[in-house]
Amino acid sequence: MGSSAGDSTNSPRGPRLTTLGAKTHIRQADLAADFDAILAIYKANRWSHARHPDRLRIALERADLALVAVQDDRVVGFVRTMSDGAFAVYIADILVLPDVQRQGIGSRLLRAVLDHYPMKTFHHQVLIAERDADGFYRRMGLSAVGAFGLTAFIRTRDDS
Repeated sequence: MGSSAGDSTNSPRGPRLTTLGAKTHIRQADLAADFDAILAIYKANRWSHARHPDRLRIALERADLALVAVQDDRVVGFVRTMSDGAFAVYIADILVLPDVQRQGIGSRLLRAVLDHYPMKTFHHQVLIAERDADGFYRRMGLSAVGAFGLTAFIRTRDDS
């Protein structure tokens, strides 16, 4: 069930497999098998979600799409989305283990998501990012909302 580098095979549930070089692929997350590894990715990136594993599991179970990047049988990256299935998709989280960052894994995870929710169908694809990730998302073809004369609002609490 493989495909060539950069190719993704889509099914109604999302991309089945994307090969990244010889040893890394993107696949649908299997929470029963992958949850501990996904939690470890959140911990390694110091995300507050990692302090609430029960809540994180609920979030992952309710995701519209959840993909993992697997390298040599090790889950090294993760992305999850929420969508209404018609107009909007929110890319909630995209993370890669620090020791394998800058290898194109995050780009491939994001590309799989963007391909799964094509602009010909979806009005907008949205995410909130740390300031230091600005260049990454711009290189991936996303624009700051201000470029469209829009603004974004958030209500949050301090989880530090």
